[in-house]
Amino acid sequence: MPVRFRSHKKSRVRESSRVDQVSGGDPQAVGNTVRWTPHHPRTPIRTRWSLGTQLLFAVNGLCAIFVVLFHLDDYRQAMRQQMAEKQIALHEEAITILSAVPEIEMLGSSALQRFIDRACAQMNAAHSPGHHIALISEGQTFQAASHSRQSDQLIRKMREATERSGGYGQFRERPFIVGASRRKRQSVLVMEFIDDLQAQVLQDSLRRFGGSALLAVAAAVIVNVVMVRIVVRPVSRLVRVVRQIRDGTFGEQVNGFRSRELHELSQAVNQMSETLAEAERQRRMQMARARRIQQNLLPPTPKLPDASMVVHFEPADDVAGDFYDVQFLSDGGWVVFLADVTGHGIPAAMNATLLKAWLAEACEHQSGPVEIMRHINRRFTEQTLPGDLATAVLIRRLPSGGPLQIVNAGHDAGLLRTAEGRLTACPPTGLLLGVDETADWSVQTVSVSPGDRLLLFTDGVTETFSADHTMFGRERLEAAFAETADRDLSDTVGCLIREVRAFRGTAEQKDDITVIALEFRETGRHSV
Repeated sequence: MPVRFRSHKKSRVRESSRVDQVSGGDPQAVGNTVRWTPHHPRTPIRTRWSLGTQLLFAVNGLCAIFVVLFHLDDYRQAMRQQMAEKQIALHEEAITILSAVPEIEMLGSSALQRFIDRACAQMNAAHSPGHHIALISEGQTFQAASHSRQSDQLIRKMREATERSGGYGQFRERPFIVGASRRKRQSVLVMEFIDDLQAQVLQDSLRRFGGSALLAVAAAVIVNVVMVRIVVRPVSRLVRVVRQIRDGTFGEQVNGFRSRELHELSQAVNQMSETLAEAERQRRMQMARARRIQQNLLPPTPKLPDASMVVHFEPADDVAGDFYDVQFLSDGGWVVFLADVTGHGIPAAMNATLLKAWLAEACEHQSGPVEIMRHINRRFTEQTLPGDLATAVLIRRLPSGGPLQIVNAGHDAGLLRTAEGRLTACPPTGLLLGVDETADWSVQTVSVSPGDRLLLFTDGVTETFSADHTMFGRERLEAAFAETADRDLSDTVGCLIREVRAFRGTAEQKDDITVIALEFRETGRHSV
């Protein structure tokens, strides 16, 4: 017979969502709002700016850039205009000085020098701090000495500026502008450094910028208020409702939008919320019914002729992949069967339901534990999907108080505690169900005496995790089982479950939990 290869690793991944436990078939609803508890995987999310923040930054940023660019252009225009006016003024000053030179020239060179010094001195530091005048008359150069700027190199730079650079030049890394007037034998050069002029233009431009900035801020405040009222707040309301829907609160409504686009969007969100609420109500009712059906498939606690039995069954979802059953055999013996199907939810519950049918079918025709397990495995392998697996343990009590026969298909090893306190494990005796339809198992035979206890459990017990991701583990279970040996069997199971829950704390229950405890007694004696 071919071997159907499957993954041996049990799935521990929670389905994408888990519904709160419900009972009685009625969905937990308030008005039209249905609450649903989803499980969100913790994936890193890049922080993003809100729409309001982006809009405010975009609008205000564009306004700020526009104001800055406008005033940069204003400064360039003002500087260009001031330079042109200054050059005209210097040129007119040069013409004025040159017109007076012929009359003063008759008084001699000393008179010319005094005249130039006096003319330059009249341009005081407040009005023209970088002013300088030079007169070239028949090869002789006169420079104003009132500001101590006389320099042959400066004269050369001034002449080069008028001849080559349109009146602009630089002396000792300071820019200047020159106005000139010439006639046949004489020329006058009037220069002024323009860094002070630039500073004055910049100061005037900044003053204008301050006034414009105040107006821009006032306008931005008005625009921001309007934008917040028209866009940001309505969108925030929509986002809040969508988040509630994402978090499982269906049926929430949002209305009252004035813009056509937001109104249409809100109506679409409202319709989606109502549809999801109705779908969730229907789903809850169906899951509640499925839960009741599964509970009905589980056997009531039976009265065994030579043992007491206590069961705790706790699904992680509405329905479970754990399953247990008790069957009485035709030879007078009985069988306790515990299985754990891979996965959770409805698919696992359906497979668990099939196991009940196959177990009952096998027990009608077989009495040997290995034959029963073979029959169940063959049916499971043939009729379930590839990848579906199950662990199982079958305990058969021989008639008239005989020993136990244990067949373990990859299940967690049970714990047998004798009345004297000795603890023994009952390990697997073969493969999981669903791996190979021709699989076989060995039988572990265990003699039990009155007062001995056997504990069977699914891995939802040992693989319970605390909030800090620590696993409960087998050692804690063994210790708790040993410490409660002097208690009633029901108290023992109750203490085990309370310890598991206390260990889990606020963490989520991620797997189904089933615990079966058996205490053996003399044949024919029944517990009250």
